Amino acid sequence: MIRILFSVDGDAPLDAQLSRLGGLAPLPPFSVQARAFVTDFARRVFALPVLREHPELATLAHWFRPAAQEHLSRRLQAPDNEHLLARGLVFHLAPANVDVLFAYAWLMSVLAGNRNVARLSQKPSAQREALVSILHAMQAEGLHGEILQRSVLLTYPHDDAVTTLLSRHCHARIIWGGDATVAKIRSLPLAPLAVELAFPDRFGVCAIRANTVLEADDNQLPELAHRFSNDVLWFGQQACSSPRTVYWIGDPIQIQAAKARFWNCVKSLARQLEDEPAALMARVTDAHLLAATVGPLELSGALGDYPLTLQSAHADGEQREMQSGHGLVIDVELADLPSLAGQLDDRDQTLVQHGFSREELLALTANLQNRAIDRIVPLGRALDFHPVWDGSDLMDTLTRKITLPAA
Repeated sequence: MIRILFSVDGDAPLDAQLSRLGGLAPLPPFSVQARAFVTDFARRVFALPVLREHPELATLAHWFRPAAQEHLSRRLQAPDNEHLLARGLVFHLAPANVDVLFAYAWLMSVLAGNRNVARLSQKPSAQREALVSILHAMQAEGLHGEILQRSVLLTYPHDDAVTTLLSRHCHARIIWGGDATVAKIRSLPLAPLAVELAFPDRFGVCAIRANTVLEADDNQLPELAHRFSNDVLWFGQQACSSPRTVYWIGDPIQIQAAKARFWNCVKSLARQLEDEPAALMARVTDAHLLAATVGPLELSGALGDYPLTLQSAHADGEQREMQSGHGLVIDVELADLPSLAGQLDDRDQTLVQHGFSREELLALTANLQNRAIDRIVPLGRALDFHPVWDGSDLMDTLTRKITLPAA
């Protein structure tokens, strides 16, 4: 059963919703109306009562502040013989694991001038309900009507007929989900002129130069631990960019001392966070599965630790896929950064790093033998969103270019 979460047409049938959207002309990219809507939306997100419990909402709002919108618009500047237009109707299939992720692509699409239909997860979500409530409040106040009429947010059980109907009407389809979800939706027909972006299962890894942890003073170390905790413990490692493996780079003596200092600080900080019994059970179960499947693993600390750390000589995408997150981290020791290349595969999206120069990181990318690594970020920035995601520029998908005679 289709449930309309937001539409200016209320609960009108989907065919009627699509017919109305199809009769609306796209707006110019970064129109005054779209910027005003997104600015107001971000302002209202900052005022949400649930903001304290869900700081990722504040990150979303900050990302769409007016200065950030201006930065996005400058990325789209075209030469004189090209003219930029909205893509048309964009069909978003949102992920279930990170509730607010759909809002980034949807708001970018609004700024691009598109009409939008977003299929959201059926899982209950306080964050999602809070964001949808903002749209209803705007509508009740009679604000941003020209923008609100161009978006429909809905949810429905997995239904090939509904997804196919929406896919045949859209000019772009953006899929966020696991490998099975992406494969299933890709098997459904898409309008011949439509483009598609898919964001399947990906993983994050972390590389830390051991001597930088040893050199950190008593004020710097807790800050490093806090930044690492933001990367790993938010969303229970469900975000594709959250590290599941930490590669320690240096000589063995330095690494042992750095690990002891670092993990003691991280685990002390994690005691202030809620560790649900289901999360504890999940990581303990995964730890036993990994030990039985991939070979010898050494437990660092106690089985009930949060996060739980395991020592391994090697960790690749297969092992990361076995981890369900929830605070389970595998430690691997390497002599140098180039050695990391051999432990990465196509599924490794984000490298969170601390202690390496740009030149060293570029040398690592030149040594990769596969599709691994689409983004490299400093410690604490794993969950930051960027308009280039998994190596694809979202704005290229959300807009199209008309070529013109040279001036």
